[in-house]
Amino acid sequence: MDIERLQELIRVFENSSLWEIEIEESGRRVCLKKGQPASVNTSPAPAPSAGHPAAVQPHHAQPASGEAAPETAAPEDASEGLTTIDSPMVGVFYASPAPGEPPYVKPGDTVSESETVCIVEAMKLMNEVTAKFGCVIEKVLVESGEPVEYGQPMFAVRPLE
Repeated sequence: MDIERLQELIRVFENSSLWEIEIEESGRRVCLKKGQPASVNTSPAPAPSAGHPAAVQPHHAQPASGEAAPETAAPEDASEGLTTIDSPMVGVFYASPAPGEPPYVKPGDTVSESETVCIVEAMKLMNEVTAKFGCVIEKVLVESGEPVEYGQPMFAVRPLE
């Protein structure tokens, strides 16, 4: 892992509410922890692990907070019937395929199953996030370029019936 990737990982980690993260790449393991002075431990790993594909799991919309709320939180009156498209990993949210290009989706857009809704960059890899069901984008919950955490809601959507 080169120093730029490590610095990006540290920046995203510091801006998240995660307290620990461990990543294996090219036979090296990096472990970052909060709650004490941040430590970086690089040691040989038994085998590099493969990253998991981007996945979107719908659940009821809920207000963003510093602490994780249960997935089955009751929706507010104004957002009744909404679910969310959540970040499948820790990374940086990008609304468009490249700077200066229009976003993949915006409020009011109808998207079909498997349609790309955004990109989450993790460790310099651009991961397309797709809708797992047809829906209408009601609200974009994250600004382009902001760090996101695993499971953080990125879009409030209304499933198509």
